[in-house]
Amino acid sequence: MSILTIVIVLAGAFIGGWLAERIALPRVVGQIMAGVILGPATLHLLVPGHDLNLWAEIGVLLLMFLAGIESDLTLLKRHARQSVAVALAGVVTPFVVFWLFGLVFGISDEKALFWSVLFSATSVSITAQILSEAGQIQSDAGATILGAAVLDDLLAILMWTIYQTVFGIGGQSNQPLWLTLIWMLAFLFVVLLVMVKVVPLLLRLVSRLSVPGASLAVTLILILLVADLAELVKISGAIVAFLFGVTLSRQPNAKGLERGIQLLGQSLFIPIFFVNIGLKVTFAGQLANLWLIALLTGLAILTKWSGAFLGAKVAGLKTVDAQIVGIGMVSRGEMAIVIADLALTAKALSEQDYALLTFVILLTTVFTPIALKPHLRQMKP
Repeated sequence: MSILTIVIVLAGAFIGGWLAERIALPRVVGQIMAGVILGPATLHLLVPGHDLNLWAEIGVLLLMFLAGIESDLTLLKRHARQSVAVALAGVVTPFVVFWLFGLVFGISDEKALFWSVLFSATSVSITAQILSEAGQIQSDAGATILGAAVLDDLLAILMWTIYQTVFGIGGQSNQPLWLTLIWMLAFLFVVLLVMVKVVPLLLRLVSRLSVPGASLAVTLILILLVADLAELVKISGAIVAFLFGVTLSRQPNAKGLERGIQLLGQSLFIPIFFVNIGLKVTFAGQLANLWLIALLTGLAILTKWSGAFLGAKVAGLKTVDAQIVGIGMVSRGEMAIVIADLALTAKALSEQDYALLTFVILLTTVFTPIALKPHLRQMKP
């Protein structure tokens, strides 16, 4: 990847974000659309690749770390019951509906269940950005969304692992499913223990060094390290980055770390992440599939929205908060794209189906901030 590529991506993100805000849309919508315009879907100036994906992955890790460090741990604990209800309802509803949809239209069980797994996933990175801009990370709805999203990601990973095992998809682990789950839980336990007991002590020691930005550098190293280790046991690095941010949120130097990571992330890596989502989209051959795209997009939005909304209401959230939670969980974003990429690599998904599904994922991702912003305006920061 050349320096010119980075220049084009950052310039596109800046212009796209600025234009979006000029017409009262969230900045991230403009950044995503910049990727659509610059990428294979329109001008072909950029193509998604390994190097750009790596920069984008760092962007989502920093974004989720910021969402964690801005969160109130007490509030997250208080809304644990609501988060569980939202996550479960928001996963079960699209899973069942997409499976039934496949049955009605005579789609194979393997394909229908893949759609169920894919559209049960949630990406909260987009919503986290909007909540942060609106000062609502620490609201009841914000805490519920973030907590539910962590559980949702874990459930999506679990469902994809089971799907691979059942259908013998290439690349699946040879070890039994129960052992994979034990490794996941053991890893999370050890990482949380280290984050709570060791990392604060390490950062205090580093802060005494006469090295500019030492604490920030060590924090960045730890974010990337634990995220990379998480991928080895099939856990989303974004989950671990969020948990890392939460554990540091009560440290004396939390605000300084937040400012440093925010400056680095928002000026470089996070815009690249949003542009890269748009680069995944292509319009080639999609004209004949417009009816299916519209149907899948409608189902994807309605199932996640209604499921999360009902889960929030049953758990006792006010209607206005439940509405925000429902909309906030709609975005499939990078979590669904990762699953689609894995399926494509394992030859469980054709190039044509991949193009169709990434287009639907883009539509749900763009829908979320547009629909969410008016509701957030009604709330006081």
